Amino acid sequence: MDVGELLRALGEVRRLPPGDPDRRRVEHAALALVRDGQRHRKRDRRRATAAADGALLATTPMGSPARVPDAPLPAPASPGANGLRDRALPPYGSRGDDASPAGGGTLRRERRCYVCKEAFTRVGEFYHLLCPGCAAVNLARRAARADLRGRRALVTGGRVKIGHHVALKLLRDGAHVTVTTRFPRDAAERFAAAGDWAGRLEIVGIDLRDPRQVLGLTGRLLDAGDPLDILVNNAAQTLRHPPSAYAALVEGERRPPVPGASVSAAPGFAGLAPPHEVPPAPAAPADGIPVAPPYEIPGLRPGVTGAPEVSPVAPGVPDVSGSLPDVSGLLPDVSGLLPDGAARNSWSARIGQVGPVEVLEAQLVNAVAPFLLLDRLLPLLLASPRERRYVVNVSAMEGVFAMPNKTGRHPHTNMAKAALNMLTRTSAADLAERGVYLCSVDTGWITDEVPAPLRAGLDRRTPLDVIDGASRVYDPIVRGEAGDPVHGVLLKDYREAPW
Repeated sequence: MDVGELLRALGEVRRLPPGDPDRRRVEHAALALVRDGQRHRKRDRRRATAAADGALLATTPMGSPARVPDAPLPAPASPGANGLRDRALPPYGSRGDDASPAGGGTLRRERRCYVCKEAFTRVGEFYHLLCPGCAAVNLARRAARADLRGRRALVTGGRVKIGHHVALKLLRDGAHVTVTTRFPRDAAERFAAAGDWAGRLEIVGIDLRDPRQVLGLTGRLLDAGDPLDILVNNAAQTLRHPPSAYAALVEGERRPPVPGASVSAAPGFAGLAPPHEVPPAPAAPADGIPVAPPYEIPGLRPGVTGAPEVSPVAPGVPDVSGSLPDVSGLLPDVSGLLPDGAARNSWSARIGQVGPVEVLEAQLVNAVAPFLLLDRLLPLLLASPRERRYVVNVSAMEGVFAMPNKTGRHPHTNMAKAALNMLTRTSAADLAERGVYLCSVDTGWITDEVPAPLRAGLDRRTPLDVIDGASRVYDPIVRGEAGDPVHGVLLKDYREAPW
């Protein structure tokens, strides 16, 4: 039956009385047909809208499917980006200019801005999930600078990602910078590739999971007596990677030193000793605090006073001095780690799924080490002749009590970041009276920590990159040097946020 015959048949049906059973059957069938057509057309419109909007977002560097996770992106030139004091920066707390951005286009369906949460349809040439106003602010702040010539800074976790780019910002603004890392040779190679650190960079190998190494490093710095102007507690353990993830990095640390690099090791650090040899316990600190007696927990070698089984790699990693795991065909990511294909990781773990060693490691790296560094290095901060000294605790929204919709995932990292925030909240006012400005900074969503098999099916990209994260960490220093130091607050997206 063709459409014409069907329509003629429907005309015959219309002549039937309203209560006729055959007419009612046809009416029900016709209604179902209409609803089915509406549903399919609505679905097709949604698909077309999603496809068009997805294609538009993919034209931005931040939303491009070709974007490499955790790699820095070159941003378009920002007005006023040159010079050590950028007076063209928009006011703090502003959304910038809402005028139509250059490039980009208009979304068919509005989205919520990652920063201000307001709806927007205009997409600029760089960010895919920021409204035009917030995009303008964030682009400007990426280029913000300060005159730090003659200053000394210590950045933990400066080998890759946010810490690496914080260190580069400090170096490019004239500071003398010390960075810490578990993989000092790899760090030296990365900084050498940047090409603009020229003799003002020192790299220290250290495992922040070992408090004795932290105390040894602080003791050495105190003995040297050089004043400290900036401390950035950036290093963090979010995911505990499997041993195989470190294979390429471990192999790389065996290669000859990078020419011209200034590299040393904290007392007790095994990374610069023969491959994966457990170091002897360092001497007790000068203040006489005794070294803890031997103890045993899973992942620590019995009979050694808390020394990790393998220093640069996670405790519990077997000795790989003879052979590395079979990682043929795998390529390292931006951080030098080999991919982990497990369906679950630290980020998805809930209470009852986190091992005791990982719990301890998260607290030691994320909270205890920052406390010890600030506590022990305070005399050096106070010894600086500068009017303002800065301590930045790099935090995360996972450690914020005011965060709505808190899930049950990664409780161990949540509690560690909450502890770090409390250090800021408790000590900042006292330190500010002595010219040391302490604050916490959320870096923003930079890395998608969802397990790789799940992440592959999400087809999403984070709204910010490592330069945005580093710029947020650097902002309290820029702000302070412009005469507006902040302390005792949590900064998120360059604004004060609830604890």
